[in-house]
Amino acid sequence: MKYHEFGIPRRISYLIDPQGTVHKSYDLEESGAELSEHADEVLQDIIAAS
Repeated sequence: MKYHEFGIPRRISYLIDPQGTVHKSYDLEESGAELSEHADEVLQDIIAAS
């Protein structure tokens, strides 16, 4: 669904390091992930980057 056509913003998150570099973006509309799955994916990416 193209939410922006209805005035509803997309939910996009970014994984940004302390220096301000964007390492990954997460588009929930594109992936179809639920918020709980999204949180787990972000945490796993943070752990992997450490």
